[in-house]
Amino acid sequence: MTILDDEAALRSADPSGLLEAMLSLPQQLISSFRAASKQGGIPPGIRSITFCGMGGSAAAGDAVAAQYREHLEVPIATVRGHTIPRYCGPDDLVICLSYSGNTEETLSAYRQATERGCRVVAVCSGGQLADLANRDGALLVSVPDGLPAPRAALGHLVGAVIGALSSADLEWVDEVVEGAEGVLEDLSERLGPGVPPDRNSAKHIAGWIEDRMPLIWSSEGPSEPAAWRWKCAFNENAKVPAFASSLPELDHHEVVGWSGTWGERFALLVLRHVDEHPSVDRRLEATIEVVGESGLSWHSAHARGTSPLDQVLSLMLTGDAASVYHALEHGIDPTPIEAIDRIKARMA
Repeated sequence: MTILDDEAALRSADPSGLLEAMLSLPQQLISSFRAASKQGGIPPGIRSITFCGMGGSAAAGDAVAAQYREHLEVPIATVRGHTIPRYCGPDDLVICLSYSGNTEETLSAYRQATERGCRVVAVCSGGQLADLANRDGALLVSVPDGLPAPRAALGHLVGAVIGALSSADLEWVDEVVEGAEGVLEDLSERLGPGVPPDRNSAKHIAGWIEDRMPLIWSSEGPSEPAAWRWKCAFNENAKVPAFASSLPELDHHEVVGWSGTWGERFALLVLRHVDEHPSVDRRLEATIEVVGESGLSWHSAHARGTSPLDQVLSLMLTGDAASVYHALEHGIDPTPIEAIDRIKARMA
């Protein structure tokens, strides 16, 4: 018996309640969507949408983009850094996401967007970003504060952004969000600390990885942003190196690196979703055969639901839970991020 079989021990080892906060994603999604959809304020005639954020806030932008690319005929991009694209101007929508409201890079992007006269939306729980938006008269979409870490606010950030965008009178939005809430509620229950590893895919993955480094593969579509979220989740929560890449791109370089016995040090997790390109099955089979010669073993995780939003968020939720269970199994508190704090202090 391990800690993964003991609900009380798991909760005790997670003093800030990060796991519980992450499993509340479906409730976060619907509550922040409903609150933001009442605000409105985004005018029609948008030429492009750019999400600006770092870490978990950027992941929220990726998740929204996965859904909206199916319905909008304008370019959608996510910027992880200080600088917005040169094309952003008065007809372009720039959505700045920072749970704390104090992210250096996002504040820089916000200032550039306002200076260029972009249509700006600020999504945060407060901080400098809220102050700037109030000062400038930009649309401010607030999300609840008090979560143990910004990365636990994924549902709030996604719901708030989609709620704000719903002011563009998109009839399909309500149905998609409510459908995602149902899919995610069911999944959250299945991933809970009281569900044993043989029926809990996140616990099973955490135990299967053991002491190897997680390597996450995806393909074009909803699994691609989810793979990056998995990588970041294992970095921050489990405190281990982790890497992500995508088919078919990885077949043009990465496969060559799986030589000798390098694969024995890694655990490959392949994220799957419906509507994959028809070549994915054949390509994955061929690729696994080649990289398997290095000792690399693999496990798959499948998205739930039918909409891109269902799929990307269900994969992200599974990865979040798996990374926390991996941390708790190895006696690690998943919440602190000492390395990031030290770099921020040095930069300040």
